[in-house]
Amino acid sequence: MTSFSPGTLLALLSLVPLAASGADEPQPPRRTVVDKGIRVTFDAARVAAPDARGESFQEGDAVRFRFTITDPAGKVPIRGATARAWLSLRREGEIPAANAPNVKAARFITGGIFGQADLDLNSFYVLALNSDATISVVDPLFGFGNTKLLALIPLPANGYDWAMTEDQSKLFVSIPEKKQIAVIDTSRWEVSHFIDAGLRPARLALQPDGQYLWAAGEGESGTSVAAFRADTFALVATLPIGRGDHAIAVTRNSAFVFITNGEDDSISIIDTRALAKTKEIKIGRGPVAAAYSELADALYVCASEAGEIAVLDAKTLALTKTIRTKPGLADIAAAPGGRHLLAVNRKTDTVEVIDASSAEIIQTGTVGKAPFQISFSRELAYINHLDSSEIFMLPLSQFGRRGQPLSVVTFPAGQRPLGEMWQRSPAARIVPVPGEGAVLVADTRDRAIYFYKEGMAAPMGTFNNYKREPMAVQVVDRSLRERGTPGVYETVAKLGKPGVYDVIFFLDSPKIVDGFELAVAPNTQLEAERNAPKVVIAPLPPTMPAKGSAATFKFRVTDKKTSEPVTGLRDLLIVIMAPGNWHERQVAKEEGDGVYSVTVSPPKAGVYYAHAQCLSLNVQFGSPHYPVLRITPASSVSARANKKE
Repeated sequence: MTSFSPGTLLALLSLVPLAASGADEPQPPRRTVVDKGIRVTFDAARVAAPDARGESFQEGDAVRFRFTITDPAGKVPIRGATARAWLSLRREGEIPAANAPNVKAARFITGGIFGQADLDLNSFYVLALNSDATISVVDPLFGFGNTKLLALIPLPANGYDWAMTEDQSKLFVSIPEKKQIAVIDTSRWEVSHFIDAGLRPARLALQPDGQYLWAAGEGESGTSVAAFRADTFALVATLPIGRGDHAIAVTRNSAFVFITNGEDDSISIIDTRALAKTKEIKIGRGPVAAAYSELADALYVCASEAGEIAVLDAKTLALTKTIRTKPGLADIAAAPGGRHLLAVNRKTDTVEVIDASSAEIIQTGTVGKAPFQISFSRELAYINHLDSSEIFMLPLSQFGRRGQPLSVVTFPAGQRPLGEMWQRSPAARIVPVPGEGAVLVADTRDRAIYFYKEGMAAPMGTFNNYKREPMAVQVVDRSLRERGTPGVYETVAKLGKPGVYDVIFFLDSPKIVDGFELAVAPNTQLEAERNAPKVVIAPLPPTMPAKGSAATFKFRVTDKKTSEPVTGLRDLLIVIMAPGNWHERQVAKEEGDGVYSVTVSPPKAGVYYAHAQCLSLNVQFGSPHYPVLRITPASSVSARANKKE
């Protein structure tokens, strides 16, 4: 969802009459424009083939769109600009003036049902880690209060934790049951690799410099932490650590990794340059959470049973202080900037504010029942609870007022408390929405994701998660922004249907609106997939009473994308046939939960086959999946669902 200041919007809309009067006619294709002392160069490249350009683009390609903004000579980069871009497909019969870049940009900014771009390069996507071994990827359609399911990524077993690279091109998901880490390519929304972890990976952490991915879990020789190269996924080290549940924190300079060991009451410290464990430090009983403050260059560890917060200097790797509080600590997190940290206590239902400069508790407040997880936006701290469906919010501006009470605001997120379902994943259930002053809340009980806009009394909307239980939520930001190189603004998106597109570019200050051209060719493979069946029709073993003559053939119909049962079909045709000339056609009767059946009376002993057809869903006869019924002369019955006879 893109937001602009009223002044920006009015300035852009004021350009529309010029275009409508014919003063702005579509321009020939260009790659560079110079306007108001600014040079903008447009470039695009397929992610899979960086050297590919222009007409080689095909429908479905993942493409990196890049705008380089400099001075007219192309030497001085323009940093910190607010740039936006959209793709608009040219259609037959359009009025030329309506294709002018400023007209299209004004329409896309104002939005509404007639103001949707064919491809928005300023959006974000929502990922849910589900309890059924899937990850759903949805496009939030704010203007329509709904979502569009972009992909459903299957995993070989339930994911537990995840970590995303800084450029958001790769998402790592731990799968303890399979001793694997799935690598998801976010440009294509698919698993590109499975890393053989050599242990049961639970918690994951990426170094800020992006060099190594760390995974802690149980291995064949005990509890270990493994390091993998984040680019090649190669295993570079496996190191022993303490027993129990773990939390992982990494210093900002990526020099050290700290891992808590819940059963051994200790912290393992890993030197990332030497890829070796430097020491293991004993702390209070039951370490459950850790947070690193960049400002203090220190690690803060909650010891739940001891009711203590240990403070460790990240330079000397020595304990410098123990902050006394009460047993029941559940989570600790550093607020943006690292000046203050928040710790929540599940037994006392409180939150404590720690000043990182003095390592002291300076404020305490009461929150909901059994707080267990802390998240931050730019303005607020959000606290989730196990025994309450309410989310508590604390303004960051009130932190630091020693001895002053903490004021909290709440909003409801769901109908039922989370309870013990939190144990399925430690990953965040509340995440900020980029540039929105809003957060997403994953509600496992309600199988939904709530969108909450700061300042509102209740969530503004609910994102459909297609009847799946979201254990955690993640955001992939696809907005156009600087991603490393000064003055270079880029993002990655998947191309839509073939044709010629106008790439509409908008710069906020100075205000520049212009357009470029991008041609997209047809993709025969995608065309074939579109014509492929949209459902899976799975045969169930046929049944036949021992003394009767009627046989029932059943099929379960599920959506190929969501795996949900398909109901309400009126043209599911089942043909029962036997070698020779006998066959019978019937429209299947719906039994519920996606199951359809037909009942026939086979005329004699023999082998009978059932085939399904549903033209409304592109399902034709000839599938290799069909049930087979064998009737012997002695009237005994053998029935099964075959894949191939």
